[in-house]
Amino acid sequence: MTRPKKDFDAVAMMRSIRDRISTDIEGMTLEEELAWLSSQELSDPFLKRLRDGAECRPMPDPRRAGIAANRS
Repeated sequence: MTRPKKDFDAVAMMRSIRDRISTDIEGMTLEEELAWLSSQELSDPFLKRLRDGAECRPMPDPRRAGIAANRS
């Protein structure tokens, strides 16, 4: 069985991002790392809300919601 050629390799991308971040923060103190992290642009709306101090509740588990709905 032959595998189709991937257009996008998520594992390779994650590894390259991890390696770049590791290089960027190498040798930093905890305080420096936290300052670096807070200076990074966030594109995830959930992370933006966390950074801005908004209350973030976890999404309800749809499996539990279905069970509760079926009980009534």
